[in-house]
This record gives sequence, C-alpha cells and structure tokens, in this order.
Amino acid sequence: MLVEPSGILLLSELYPPTIGGSGVLLESLYSRLTDRVRVITDGAGSRVQCGLSVTAIPMSAPDWGIARPASLVRHMRVARQVRRLTTRADFVHCSRGLPEGLSALIARRPFVCWTHGEELGYASSSKELIWLARWVYARAAGLLANSHNSARLLRDWGVSDDRIVVVHPGVDGGRFHPDSNPGEWRGRYAAEGQTLFLSVGRLHRRKGHDLVLKALAQMAPADLNVRYLIAGDGACRTALEAEARSLGLGDRVVFLGAVPEDALPALYAACDVFLMPNRQDGVDFEGFGIVFLEAAASGLASIGGRSGGVPEAVEDGVTGLLVSGTDVAELASAMRQLMVRDVRAAMGTAGRARVLREFTWARGAERVAAFHRQLADQMRLSDS
Repeated sequence: MLVEPSGILLLSELYPPTIGGSGVLLESLYSRLTDRVRVITDGAGSRVQCGLSVTAIPMSAPDWGIARPASLVRHMRVARQVRRLTTRADFVHCSRGLPEGLSALIARRPFVCWTHGEELGYASSSKELIWLARWVYARAAGLLANSHNSARLLRDWGVSDDRIVVVHPGVDGGRFHPDSNPGEWRGRYAAEGQTLFLSVGRLHRRKGHDLVLKALAQMAPADLNVRYLIAGDGACRTALEAEARSLGLGDRVVFLGAVPEDALPALYAACDVFLMPNRQDGVDFEGFGIVFLEAAASGLASIGGRSGGVPEAVEDGVTGLLVSGTDVAELASAMRQLMVRDVRAAMGTAGRARVLREFTWARGAERVAAFHRQLADQMRLSDS
C-alpha cells in the first residue's frame, strides 16, 4: 500500500458504476494509493467502493461554465463539499480542468487536474470555457495527462512541459488473460473456422462502427467466415442497426448491447481480433482507449484509428494495425491481414507482453503517488 504525505480528495463527475474510460482509470489508480483517498462524484448518498469512501452529491448542470445561474450554483455546491471534506494540507485531484478543476479553484484548495483529451475539444467550443480553462490550468499545482497526445494538447493551451506528468491507463493482466474461460460466447456466435471480430465501447460516431459495417459489406462474399460482435450501447445504435440491414449483413453482425463488466474477460477470450477504427469527429476524439489494453492483455491483436491517443495504446505493425478511420478499403485490408491466424497470434503475444511491461495499474499508481509527493513537499516548503 502506497502512503501519501497528505490526503487526496478525488473529484470526478464521472465515476464507476457510471460507464466511461476516465472513471475506470481513476478508480483503478486511486484505489491502489491509500485509504486516505476520498471521492466526490455525481449522484446521491455515500458508499465505500473498492476501499474508498465515496460521497455522492448532485453535480449535473447545463454546461461547465459560470454564466448560467444553474451552472454557477453547481460549482458553488461542489466547492462547499470540497471545503467540508478537506483541509488546506490536502490536495484535490480533479478528473478534468472543467468542470471539476473550476470547482476546486472556487473552493480555494490546492488542486491538480487530469486531462483525457476529449474534454479540451468541448472546452474550445466557447469563449467563456476557453477563458475558464486557461484560468484553471494556470492556477493548478500540476497537470496529469492520460497520454503524450493529451500532454501535447495541454501545451497548446499554454501549459509548460515541467508542469505535466503523463500517466497512461493500465490493465489488470490477471483479470484479462488469453486463458480466460470464454464461456458460451464462442459457441453461440462463431462456427468452426470463422474469424470473430469484436468492438467494445459506447456507440458514438468517432468509434468507427459504421466504417466496420461498410468494410464487412465490401469483403463479402469472398470472406463469409467473418462475424462481428458489437458490445456497447449509445446514441448511434439505431442508425447502426439500420445500416447493417441496408448493407445486407444479416447475422454476420450481432449487437450485444451493454455487456456487464464481469463478462468482458470471457468475451475478449472468445474472440480473435479487436477493432475500433476511431477517427476525430468534430472536436470529439479518442483520448487513449483502455479497451485496446484489455484486448492486448487477452492476447488479441487490434485494429485502431490513427488519431488521438490510440497510437500509444496500439503499436502499429507489432501489437496491431493502425488505420485512418475514414478509408473503407484500408480497413477491409487490415481485417483480412488479421484473419491469418499466425499473424494475429504473433501480434496478440506481443501485445500482452507489452501491456504487462508498460501498462499496469500498479505502474500508473506509482507515478501518481510520486507526483503527489513532489507537490506536497513543494507546498510544505513554501509554507515553512
């Protein structure tokens, strides 16, 4: 157990069981630090979760700013709770610069902010949010970035390199494993000799599910030994189901809906290739993609988009293949390459070795702990 020199209050609107990669990252890292970590998140009531004391309060608002009265009231409510649960010796670790970092700033507590990448696009959508984000970043004690790509974006916002620490997401290599029992997944959805492709994640445009459907249609009828499982739900599901029908894909595509977390290791183990050919959609993009690490730990080669933080999660040509996320023929070619058993097996082996070497939650927690100790020492020196 890592012991910190001062307490940590983790402030995040998105936190498990709410679905989302940033929440998984936060819980997986901070639950490995110390029992002196407390959590404030959206909702009602309090609980103990993964050994952490979680206080839930209403945190939703029309937007992240302060111009609207309801949004300002939200920040003041959160700031009051932050002050109640902390002393001046404690640090607030904020899930994002906006809105959480702004609430911590209003609370007048020392704070650091995580950056996952996607939120910077939304923050750039208005002059108010741009001004607020720059104000928060300038007053944060330091910044944590989930990828080198997110760190680069922070530099574009005027944050100097010496204030940024990159902490990649991780994976539990004992939970996600090539030898996990696939249960009934394989027998239910793939016949002998078929290649089973898998996507896991919310059904958003930037994930590229629609591109996969088009690639499958282009591959037919020469590659009929392919099936595609889509695990997840979201705003695009109805449109994707309609597109699958219009392309005549029939039972080659199966929409599984939201799959429980405890069923994911078996689902990965049942499949042959993971794919999420993500692309940038307006200001929305993939900050990193923990699902690529889960797939690699499960021994799967991956196909990912060459945008956002994904090139850090997938080593092109070694643990998988990167594509543009916009070219159907390019994606179909990548899928055919990984239909060759020996090719995908070699990449899957390399992928698991890489995540166990470079992307564990314990490694990430050590980096967060070292960052926190450094800032706490600096604060003590400045107070002495």
